Amino acid sequence: MKKCNISFCGSGNWVRNYHIPELEKRQDRFSIRGFYDVFPESAALAAGEKYHVFNSMNELISDSQTDVIVVATKPVDTHFETTMRLLEAGKNVILEKPMTYSVEQCDTLIAKAKEKKVLFTVNHNLRASLALRCALEVMHQGHAGEIRCVEITSPRSWYDKIDFSNYAVHMVDQALAVNRSPLKEVTGFTVHPDEPLSSCGYGGALLRFEEGPVIMLSLSPAPAKRANEDPYPFRGYFRFKVCGTKDTVGICDMNHIPSPEQVTDKTNCYFDIAEPDFTRPEFAGNLGKAYYDFFYESWAEGAPLLVTPEEARNAIRCVELITESARLNKTVEAVNMLPGREDFII
Repeated sequence: MKKCNISFCGSGNWVRNYHIPELEKRQDRFSIRGFYDVFPESAALAAGEKYHVFNSMNELISDSQTDVIVVATKPVDTHFETTMRLLEAGKNVILEKPMTYSVEQCDTLIAKAKEKKVLFTVNHNLRASLALRCALEVMHQGHAGEIRCVEITSPRSWYDKIDFSNYAVHMVDQALAVNRSPLKEVTGFTVHPDEPLSSCGYGGALLRFEEGPVIMLSLSPAPAKRANEDPYPFRGYFRFKVCGTKDTVGICDMNHIPSPEQVTDKTNCYFDIAEPDFTRPEFAGNLGKAYYDFFYESWAEGAPLLVTPEEARNAIRCVELITESARLNKTVEAVNMLPGREDFII
């Protein structure tokens, strides 16, 4: 099995706490080559005694041993310029979400990747989340009947003018995975509607598609205090709630990293009538796969990408529509969305 050598442009907490551990779990498939950061001490911290430190962007770009570069720079405003430079140099790139703050920049990056014929994807790691996959399995079973609505909820404990797109883009990407028919219209709210994506605060949306179900998104602070102790603290905060004509099933957030054992843990799944069956071989056989497992299959075997740049771009466009609806205080038509793909996976 050939190894994919990965280097990083950006080496903050998310790189150290997510990317490095995930790659080190897969040392039969991945090898971490090194790190570059505009703050050399951050690159040195990530590299430790095990990995290389690149002293400049040029050194990173010219490294012949690197197969793929992960762009994990902050703030998000740096994503476009950094990624464009790497794509221009003919490098394969995994870009941390959110892709950028504008759909125009997304389109420019997509065009450049096609021109250079390189592998380009976005790390929407929650596309591989177990909660999403369980929700899709419930829908696949038909056990809940005809699905009328899917709620995706992500409570956050913040009230300030914080980057809406950085959090909401996960839910939007998942919404577009749940309902793959063309998006028709969007009704959204944010608590600071006149602010840009980077500071418009928490919010929510109602997404209507050409075909059902309706998707409801809620990204808002969850109450931290209760008058009475609740023995089931997650009961009111489903990550997913699948509402059909026969049953309603709720699935709690099962962490960023899928754990097959959690499927059988009844504290993570709530249902109104009949317990969902998660034993279908085609579903159960993929439970242990996370984002980097899917990416390796794309890089090494030419399998379809888990997240295409066009899908990541559509998520940004949808966030733009949510914030536009919030600013105008009305429903907006979902224009300038790219069509979906037939080889969609998950």
